[in-house]
Formats: sequence, structure tokens, C-alpha cells
Amino acid sequence: MDEKRVKILDAAMEEFTEKGYQAASTNKICAKAEVSKGLIFHYFGSKEKLYIAAVSYAIDFAANEVSLEREPWGDFVEMAIWSTKMKLDFNRKYPAVFGLIMQAYGNPPTELKGKLDGFFDKAIEQSKAQMNQVLSEMKLKKGVNMDATHKVMAALFQYITEKSTIYLQHHPDATMDDFIPLANEFTEMMRIVEFGICDEKKDLGE
Repeated sequence: MDEKRVKILDAAMEEFTEKGYQAASTNKICAKAEVSKGLIFHYFGSKEKLYIAAVSYAIDFAANEVSLEREPWGDFVEMAIWSTKMKLDFNRKYPAVFGLIMQAYGNPPTELKGKLDGFFDKAIEQSKAQMNQVLSEMKLKKGVNMDATHKVMAALFQYITEKSTIYLQHHPDATMDDFIPLANEFTEMMRIVEFGICDEKKDLGE
């Protein structure tokens, strides 16, 4: 990718993250990237296509910076803590990239929702694969059904994803720091699922 295109995408991520799709100004993107407006439309054709390209660029950038495949986890609590730490670190290091991804996933522009379908499928599938890997390496209690365990964990991930999405819809300018309480809740729920909520019942014959 040539240098001018990268400069435009970097400027676009900042502007879209700060202002949102509707309020974002292509003139300000031009000024930040130090290019002419004609060059932006030469590369991308329209503001809509520029937004979609910026989201795609942000997702690819994040995937290259944070590789989940390199991280072995001993249990789900470790996974939740590591995931939260990585997101916090990434947000602090690349706020525009993280902000645009959060915006596009949790609160996408109404007119672009259908055009962003599938953008996050790879990340979702990767998360599921990691969950399955952790499960396969854990020693479950006697009598615990693996298929039922998968369903419980999938439901928990779905719950936390939906809660995060709803929060973003009501707080479009939220940063990762705002999600710390939710991340802590997620970790605690993981801990409960993993270790249970009840003491083992004593054998009545004892």
C-alpha cells in the first residue's frame, strides 16, 4: 500500500473515531493527511467507501498487532484477564484504530450496517476456536458434559458481547477504560462457571 493511501486511512480513522461517520469531514481528513480532496476520491470514490476501507484497514492492523494464536491459556479466567489487558494496552497505544473498530462493530452507521456484514466474522470465529482449545485442555469434573459446557460458555460470550454492544450504542464515545467494570464482571462470571457456585454435597451415607 502506497504512503499517501496509508496517510489518508490514518487520518480517516482519527476523524471517523472522533466525529462519527455523519459528522466526519472529508476536508479535515484531507488536511490531516496533507493531500487534495481529489486524491481521496481518486483512491476511494466516496465518503462511504472511505469509511468501509478505513474499518477494513483498522481490523487488519489490529489482527497483525494482536495475535491470539500465540497465547496459551490455562483456564478461562486467565483468558478473560489476558484479553482485557490486551484490549486496554491496544486502546492506549492505538486509540483511533480501536475506536473505529468499536464504533463499526457496536454502533455502525445505519446506512452502512449491511455493508459491514462479515467484517468481524474472522475475529468471532477465532475467539470461538480459542474457547474450544481452552476447554479441550481443561480437566472437567466427573459427570460434566462437554457439549453442554460449550453451550454455557458460548452463551456467556454472547451475553457479554451483546451487553458491550448495547453500552456502545448509548455511549458512542466510550473508551476501553469505560469497559473495565464490564471486563471485571466478565472475569468473575468466568470464575463462577469454571469453579462452580456450590460446595460439594456430602454423601448422605457418611
